[in-house]
Amino acid sequence: ALSVAVQVYLRARVLEVRPSEPDTIAWEFDGAGPAGENRIESAYRLARQRVGVAAPGLRVKISSEIPQTAGLGSSAAAAVAGLRLSESVTAPRPTEDWLEMAPALEGHPANAAAALLGGITVSCQREDGGIIARSSRWPEAVKLVVATPEVGLHTSHARRVLPADVPLQDAIFNLQRALLVVHALRSGRYEDLREAMKDRWHQPARAPLVPGLAEAIGFNDPAILGVCLSGAGPSIVAFVTDGAARATALLGAMYARLELPCTIRTLSAHQPELE
Repeated sequence: ALSVAVQVYLRARVLEVRPSEPDTIAWEFDGAGPAGENRIESAYRLARQRVGVAAPGLRVKISSEIPQTAGLGSSAAAAVAGLRLSESVTAPRPTEDWLEMAPALEGHPANAAAALLGGITVSCQREDGGIIARSSRWPEAVKLVVATPEVGLHTSHARRVLPADVPLQDAIFNLQRALLVVHALRSGRYEDLREAMKDRWHQPARAPLVPGLAEAIGFNDPAILGVCLSGAGPSIVAFVTDGAARATALLGAMYARLELPCTIRTLSAHQPELE
């Protein structure tokens, strides 16, 4: 329902257009290719199917800063890259068209909405399957310190551990805090994020799969505004204003005790182009 675009990127560059070989595509990857399905190609083919416009043959080079199976939206970024690639060699289409395709690729629109729109996005899937997605600016003062341990966690596995139902009290608990997140970010009451990041829906079930999650959620340090799982994990994100160095030190020390290599990034939001 809520997602934020951050400044790590996947880039697709068309190296060659081959008009004599329509609807073909050759991929080159700068570094490791996809671990499993090539989501860029899947999205590109879906766009071809839905839009119905033939495209010239292409040779495309892909480079990505986004780690795979890390909870940082690599699949959504790949899907959006495939949709935008299709658009670049056919004709411009409304962003709403691409949002409608996101659930077919991701199962939900949230990550793709952030990748398409930027900023903090709220996504709502109507009963007829249509998507409403709205974006606004993420506060520049709030940075995201993201720790990614070297333990891949496929989203499909992380989803399988979730309960099929949640008790009413837990539903109320999370609804209150989801609204508090939005208000805290819009009002500048960032101290409320510590309470707003508490969760009863998915983090308790996923904690056994994510080394250090329970400890990080329990950080009680004034430099850290709040901590939560990034996506389905195993990345963990700490929200800070001027406490990035302190959060980095705490997360680094935690993973050192766990004897787990990790990468820690301090990220800013990729803001929407239009207000």
